Amino acid sequence: MVARVNTDWSYRGLQVVQLENEHLCLDVLPQLGAKVWNIIHKPSNRNMLWHNPHVAPQVQQFGAHFDDVWSGGWDELVPNDVPTEVLFGDVLPDHGEVWSQPAVWEIVETGADSAAVRFVNYGRVYSTRFEKTIVLRADESICRVQYRYTNLGVTPIDFLWNIHPALSSSPSTYLDLPAKRAITDKWSSLLCDGGTEFEWPYLMARKGQKIDLRMMPPNGTLADIHIYMPDVKQGWYAATDTAARIGFGIAFPHDVFPNLWLFRATGGWRGLYTQIVEISNGLSTRLEIARETGDCGHLEPGESIQAEIVAVVYTGCTSVKGIEPDGHVIAD
Repeated sequence: MVARVNTDWSYRGLQVVQLENEHLCLDVLPQLGAKVWNIIHKPSNRNMLWHNPHVAPQVQQFGAHFDDVWSGGWDELVPNDVPTEVLFGDVLPDHGEVWSQPAVWEIVETGADSAAVRFVNYGRVYSTRFEKTIVLRADESICRVQYRYTNLGVTPIDFLWNIHPALSSSPSTYLDLPAKRAITDKWSSLLCDGGTEFEWPYLMARKGQKIDLRMMPPNGTLADIHIYMPDVKQGWYAATDTAARIGFGIAFPHDVFPNLWLFRATGGWRGLYTQIVEISNGLSTRLEIARETGDCGHLEPGESIQAEIVAVVYTGCTSVKGIEPDGHVIAD
C-alpha cells in the first residue's frame, strides 16, 4: 500500500487530515494546533494515544485554560507552559500559543512513497511562526515530524517547548528511558514533597514505600505524579504494553530537547488515567524560572530552530534498550 493523505472527513465538526500507510493511520486536527488525535496501529487496531473520556475535542478560544478543555491526543506546547507575562504587560496563554489555534495546512506529498502535510501556526503574543510537517512513508511503522520555530519579531524571545503525547496506558505498561536522576514537581504532593531529587526510576514516597516509576500503577491508586528528568543520556523513550507486546516510542534530538518530563494521572487528578512522557527544552513549568536558570530556548530576531523527531510503533518485545534516530527499536 502506498502512503496517502485523506481530507474528506471530519470528527465532531472538526476537519480531519488523515495520513495512512499499510501499518499506521494518523488523524490530525488542524483547528486545534494540528493536534494528532489518533495514531492507529492497523494490524492490531490499537490507538497508541489516549482520549479524555469526559472532554471531546472542540474549537477553542485563544487563552482557554488547557486542563479544563484537554481532550487528549498529542499536542505541542510552545512557547510556554503556565501563563507568563512578557514585554509590554502581554501574557502568553496557558500551555502556549499553538494548541488552541487553527493551523494553516498544505499537502506536501501523497500517493507515492510517502505522504507529508505541513501545518503552520503564527503566534499572537510572540511574533513567531511554528511549522510542523508530518511525514509517513510507505511500508514503515514510523512517523517523522519535522519542526521549525522562527522568531519573526524585532526583539529576542525565550521559550519553553514541550512535545506532549498522552499515551494509552494500563497496569501492563512499562516505561524505558535513559534518565539518571529525577526531581519531583510540587504537583506530586500526594506522594512526596516537591523538589525531591532521586535516582531514576525509584522514588521513596512520603510513607516509606519504594515506587518503581517504570511501571504504571492501577487506576485509583492516587499515585499521580509530575517529575523532571534533567539531561537524559540519549534522545529516546519507549512505553510498552508488556501483555500485548506492543509499544510506542519517540527518538528525538538531545541537543534541542535535553530533558524529559513525566506526568502521570492514576485517578486522583480529575479522575483521569493516563501518562505523558514529554520531551522538553526546560525544567520548569514557569518560563520566568527557566529563563533565570538557562533551561529554555532563545531566538534572536529572524532566527529559527529546527528539529526532527521519529515516533514508532513496535511489536514483539516487552522492554526496549534504545531507539535509534532512524526509528530502529533495539529490544532488550
